[in-house]
Amino acid sequence: MADTNAAAGPGVIVVAEERVHSLLANADVAWNVQERQQGVASMWQGLSSGALDQRSRILIFSDSLLVGTANDDRERRQTAQALVMMAKAGAVAGIVQWREESWHEFEGLIAEEAASQGVDVGDLEYSVFPAHYGGRELLETLRERAGSFTTFPDEYPDSVDEPLVEQVGDADEASIDDGISLPLTPPEPDARPDAPRLPGAPPSLDDQASDSLDAEVEIDEPDEPAKMPSLPGAPTLKLNMGGAKVPASAPKEPAVDSEYPPNADLELLAKPKIPGQITLTVTSSKGGSGKSTVSLLLASTIARASAQADKPLSVCVIDLDVRDGQVASLIGKFMPTALNIRVQPVWDEERIRRNMVAAEGLNVDTLLAPIRPRTADTVGPDFYRTIVRSLQRMYDVVIIDTSVQYLEPLIAEVALVESDAILFVTTLASTAIQGMARALREITAPLDESGLGIPRSKVGIVVNQSVANVGMERDQVQAAGLGVPVVGVVPLATKDVLTATNLNKMGVLLDHPLLGPAYLDLVQACLPGRDLRQWDPSTDPLAKELGLSGASSD
Repeated sequence: MADTNAAAGPGVIVVAEERVHSLLANADVAWNVQERQQGVASMWQGLSSGALDQRSRILIFSDSLLVGTANDDRERRQTAQALVMMAKAGAVAGIVQWREESWHEFEGLIAEEAASQGVDVGDLEYSVFPAHYGGRELLETLRERAGSFTTFPDEYPDSVDEPLVEQVGDADEASIDDGISLPLTPPEPDARPDAPRLPGAPPSLDDQASDSLDAEVEIDEPDEPAKMPSLPGAPTLKLNMGGAKVPASAPKEPAVDSEYPPNADLELLAKPKIPGQITLTVTSSKGGSGKSTVSLLLASTIARASAQADKPLSVCVIDLDVRDGQVASLIGKFMPTALNIRVQPVWDEERIRRNMVAAEGLNVDTLLAPIRPRTADTVGPDFYRTIVRSLQRMYDVVIIDTSVQYLEPLIAEVALVESDAILFVTTLASTAIQGMARALREITAPLDESGLGIPRSKVGIVVNQSVANVGMERDQVQAAGLGVPVVGVVPLATKDVLTATNLNKMGVLLDHPLLGPAYLDLVQACLPGRDLRQWDPSTDPLAKELGLSGASSD
């Protein structure tokens, strides 16, 4: 088989639509276009079994091979992974672009894959073939890249000028079934020095298939009508912010020196913070407390209440839970992520803004966590510290949503240190209250006592999913809080929260008769002295469509 392929010219592997395969096979170019592959997984299988020539030098992919099927998202991620691997191996790699409107998201997948494989995306050489340019343009691009080792005709057949027409869903979904066994080791290197050796199997498909796209689910034990408990209200949270006055514009200036990574935009960091800028960290010690929901609804309440008072504040949310971020699931968007900024040569304002994701219906921007937990180590404290300080010069309010691992460097060295106030979210479950007590002790203990040294005056407790008569009284919460005040109480409304979450319509919760006032109280505690419009029940038809009752805990 190897001799036949050598005689026929370089091997071409097509993991794209039939029209693309036909174009390449009938273009009269001196190459060996092999059987069309119906998915990336079948390509790896073919390379492993010998059905495909392991010395193939040209690989053509598609950004839409399984569009309209349940496996579309996974195939796109696998395609980005394969494109990076093949380009890194020295192959002539390219991708047919059918979805111009979502190409930015696909570029994000490529950037994330490059980072996970230890490659600077700027060093990768691959071609993009916009489908609407037609087949002749695709072939001419390949002539520029492959003309040194194969022969192209002076004139192509007339068929190359036929439009490239996408055939939606023409791939066999079974070809990328999880049950396919992929090679665990690369094929043997080719003896010819001029032929790059293609890599073997990618990391296990299970790693990719396990990436959760499920919205965060908040589960509550009680099954009774939601009522405000007899916990304290929302006293003004000073948090070293000068009482009820807006802080003067005397920000802590960064030392613009070697403390920043080389990609940092020192000109941006040298600017003063936006006057009155405030950074809030939302954290917890227990999963399921709803901290990501609190982060988003707090951010959106700030944006709307300030806008309604004709003093609009720009607000962003940073998902700092790099291993299990939930913000993307809550807003229903997953790209681009922080990795798209991380791989840029300069982290300037233009590049940062380009990779922020607008949360529809919430009027806030978000910086999403990487999709894959295995890429978490690619973004570290130095990167996020730089980005937090950069965003403080771009947004009036920055809210940092963290993981529950409050001792990890991203929280201990970035979120807690860079924020003006810390909101510790807990439920009324005894396990959550006990965990909060341990966490607050660690967070607020002095450094010489192996604590993090965060002043208690900087911390406030938010009781989320609160309900009366569940065996947890006000004095127990206060005692566990070690003197940290309760600054917000968000009542239980499980059905309404789950409905809005599952439909990616979080914004309608701002008009909830219980949640709306609770979040406005929390905002006023965090932003004393700001011009904010008082809560007024909305007649938003969308809220009615979702059936928000204000008294649901089913």
